[in-house]
Amino acid sequence: MPVRIPRPARVGRLAALVATTAVAVAACATGGTGTTPSPTPTLGPTPTPSANPYTGATPGSGAGTKIGYLSYGDLVPYVKQISDGIRAQAATAGVDLVTCDANVDPAKVDGCMKQLTDAGIKGLIQFQGSLQLPSEVCAKVPPGVPVLAVELAEEPCAATLVAADDLRAGQVAGAAVGAWVKAHWTCTYDAFVSLESAAVPDRSQRRMEGYQQGFATACPGPITNLQVGQSADREDTARDQVASLLESLSGKSKIIVVAMNDDGALGALDAAKAAGREADVWVSGQGAEAKVRDLIRTNEHYLGDAAYFPERFGATIVPAMLDLIAAKPVAKLLLVEPAWVDSTTIGTIYPN
Repeated sequence: MPVRIPRPARVGRLAALVATTAVAVAACATGGTGTTPSPTPTLGPTPTPSANPYTGATPGSGAGTKIGYLSYGDLVPYVKQISDGIRAQAATAGVDLVTCDANVDPAKVDGCMKQLTDAGIKGLIQFQGSLQLPSEVCAKVPPGVPVLAVELAEEPCAATLVAADDLRAGQVAGAAVGAWVKAHWTCTYDAFVSLESAAVPDRSQRRMEGYQQGFATACPGPITNLQVGQSADREDTARDQVASLLESLSGKSKIIVVAMNDDGALGALDAAKAAGREADVWVSGQGAEAKVRDLIRTNEHYLGDAAYFPERFGATIVPAMLDLIAAKPVAKLLLVEPAWVDSTTIGTIYPN
């Protein structure tokens, strides 16, 4: 999940992920503000997940079935889009959807779980993220009620996880950025800056390793002058790190910045503007959230984003939940396919 989620203690602070989602769905921990030349650790072989067979609920397929939905907090735009998609698909299926919004408050999770279980639900869609330990929430699920987790695994009770495909999103964006660098600079550039997250390291690693893998399909060989911001998943930390980096790259005019979320990309653009070096920096992010779409449309230095499509999650979640209730086989991991969004495609993908 592009995946940006407020800290439970500070609702206004958005974290990396989805989307962030992003999004990214974990509370953001504050890290250092320096950059380091150490590259993202290379991932081991990544198992190929089963294909996602779900494209939307069949009308009337869930008539009379009562399903519970615990939302992390619809005040978060990324979560709200997922919630709206679930509601729309539940209506199509004729599902009796019982919802409770934890409102990014750990203290509300227990009340939500009681409300949902007391309603006599036959299945539970659980999007509680990092508000409580998954094992604690799982202990409150009635016996025999199947659980589907959203964005972050809920062990040991969730039979299925529906999430953004972080590695694929990085590969898609990296390939597009690499193609641009090849077309405009014949793969000759001054620095490749990777703005990452210490708060959600696994998701960050998948996205940023994906960027490098995708980039290499267009510009093979070692990354030139790789710089890594290890805790740059907020606008302020990304701005500070890129500002410091630009000082060390005096006179350089071909600087690529790739970020694990949209906050990082925005922070990089802010730093370039403050330094009077907007012409030297090109950025790409993850999420394609509403707040960056005008920049993607109009700013040639915002190359584009990998979109996570939170509005499409419900088309997988609702029919998969109905299959779980019916004791049909459902893959343990169901990923929502990302897509590259740039100035040439955004009018089709996000026309408004």
